[in-house]
Parts: sequence; structure tokens; C-alpha cells
Amino acid sequence: MRDATVKRQRRRAGRRDFGTIKSDGSPTNPRFSVRWYEGGRQRRKRGFEQRGDAEGFLARVRTALSDGVLDAHRRSQVMLATVADEWLRTHSEVRLRSHADNQERWKRLEKFFGRELAASDVTPTRILELRSHLRSEGLAPATVNRYLALLRSVLNFAVTAGYLQASPVRRFARGSFLLSEPRPKRSPPLASNAEAARLLEAIRDGQREWFGLFAFLLLTGARRGEAAGLRWGDVDLPRRLVTIRRSYEAPPKSGRARTVPISSELAGILVEHRAHDRWAGELVFPDPPAGGMLSPNARLAAVLDAACKAAGVARMRVHDLRHAHASLWLMAGGSLADVQRNLGHSTPMLTSETYGHIAEDHRIHEADQRLALGIGRPGPKPLTVTSQAAEVGADARAEGA
Repeated sequence: MRDATVKRQRRRAGRRDFGTIKSDGSPTNPRFSVRWYEGGRQRRKRGFEQRGDAEGFLARVRTALSDGVLDAHRRSQVMLATVADEWLRTHSEVRLRSHADNQERWKRLEKFFGRELAASDVTPTRILELRSHLRSEGLAPATVNRYLALLRSVLNFAVTAGYLQASPVRRFARGSFLLSEPRPKRSPPLASNAEAARLLEAIRDGQREWFGLFAFLLLTGARRGEAAGLRWGDVDLPRRLVTIRRSYEAPPKSGRARTVPISSELAGILVEHRAHDRWAGELVFPDPPAGGMLSPNARLAAVLDAACKAAGVARMRVHDLRHAHASLWLMAGGSLADVQRNLGHSTPMLTSETYGHIAEDHRIHEADQRLALGIGRPGPKPLTVTSQAAEVGADARAEGA
């Protein structure tokens, strides 16, 4: 028996660069598989729809066997879905706070590519087809770009892991991979310190347990995840500094910690907040109803909507408090460089383009103060946001009467 086994192994070893093509399907649904011997072991590759594809694959195996690069060739045949699963498990889940979003987005990409597409078969043309497909589904350019950025990360990981020699994304001309995103400049969510004060007072009067959190978001420009992950050990009240080390349990978006100044008013709010914190735990802003860390789905939007209505200010998102912090700081004469450090941006240009929109009322006031030549009579006062709201309310009351 042993002699027969040895003879069989020798026979297979002698046929190591040969293979066969077998038909696995039916006349109406043809399928082909390839079998070959390598190192005395039989290997198989299934799923070819045409015999020519199977023959081409077998030819590449023969060439790779003769050149001694079969392992690299086999690695290039790994499925894109396998690479994505590995990236999600080893990179996204470990390092990225957007892991849950990445998982959901990849489901849509996997539906488009399928689980049987090799990573080496992802071409620039195929990526452009994906981009057109996402747009045809009614997704906004910014949303499409998030899907494309996820695919780019997975393909770059494939290069790092040795599955690909180069990412197909590198074949795109600069600026042609992602869609152009219109970014209209918006007025600041809060036009003045008075509006900001009314908003926070409305929160304090209506739902006091959320007051400290919203005051912190507005007066520091922190993100909601950064506030959720803040510990009392990160707050240095004597030095009036807070260190942002994490977003929820993950690192901040920039990947590094930063310090943000605490105004005297915010310092007093934090002292009062800690004195009334019934949880008295490590977290600065635990979930008021249940304790523990705030979840991304906490009802902050509902609290803010109610406060905006009570304060008579325009409705805004929680993230707009970060926008308001930057605008109020700049309108008060603060420097752009300081706002950049507060927000943790990489450059002042990013801060200016994203958040540094100055309220129209403020610029009109600045024009009156800085360009007063004394050569004419003063004109009418500008119609401010507050006076516009008052006129709208008066018109509504008149119509109701």
C-alpha cells in the first residue's frame, strides 16, 4: 500500500504543471472548473462561466508554476469580499469610530460587486460603473464619495497585505476619482452671543440635566462623541484646560489628543454640573436617564429642537454647535489659528472653509465702525435676524386675527 501511495505522489509531482478543465454545469447553464497538481496535491478553482476563461486561468497557473511565482499569483486571486472582511476586522473595528457605518456601507458595495469578484479584477472602469450606479440610486455626491472612500481604503489595504501590486484607484487622474461636492456657505447657526445665551438658558430651564453637556459643546467646539468620552481626569479646572483624548471609546477624528481652553463661565458650569451629578462617576457627561456612556443615538437632537423653539432661534443640528463656536469666536475678534487648535483641524484653511462663516449682521456692523468717513447722513439700520423674526411673528398674529 505504501509503495502505491509513493508512486501516486511521484506521478502527481511529475504532473505538477499540468491541469484539466471539467464541465460542472448544464447545457443551459454552463460552468467550468480547473484542476491541477501542485507539490503532489490536487487544487481546484470553480465558477468559470466560459471555457475560455478557465483555459486562460489554467495557462496563468502553468506560467506561474514555471516562474516560481504561483503564491503571488494565488494571492492576487483572493476575493474582494475576503479582503474587505479582513480590513473590517483588523483595521476598521480596531481603529475607526465609523466602524458601524463602514459595515453598513460595505453591504451595498458587496451587493454590487458580489462575493466572487477577485480583488485583481477591480478595474477603474468597474469603479466608474459603481459610481454611476450609486448616483442612479439617488445618492447625493457626498454620500457617493463616502462609499468610494471606503472602497479605496479596502484596495489600499489589499496592496499593504500583498494581495495587489497597486491599487486601481491610483490610475485615476488627480481629482477625478471622487465626485464634486457643492459646499454652499451657510450663515452661522447663532448670529450673536445673545442668541447663544438664550439657547443655553432655554435648555437649563427646560431640561436642566442636559445643560452642562450643551454648554460644553457650544463653548469648546467639541464633537458629541468627544463629549461623551470625556473623563474628569481630562478636565484641569485650575489651569482651565480640557484634553480631548477620545471620541466615545475610540481616538478622536484627527487621531491625536488636543487641549481646549475652558472659559471662566464654562468652569463655573462644570463645577455646578459635578456637584449635581447623581452618578458621580468617571464620565463627565453620562447619559442622564440611565447613566453610563452616552450612545450615538441619545436624544440630543430632540432636546436641542425644543430649546431652539423656546429660544426663538433657527433649528439646528447638534454638530452645528461646533460651527457656532467657531463663528462666535471669530466674530468676537478671536484668531483663526486659535479656532483651528480648538477644533483640532489640520490647517487654518480647513477651519475657515468649513466653519468660519461670519454673520451678515456682524459684517454690516464692522463696516459701520471701520469705514465711517463722516461724509454723509446715517442710513436706516439693517434688518437683523431678530427683527426679521419679530416681523414674521407679527404678520402671523395679524393673519390669525
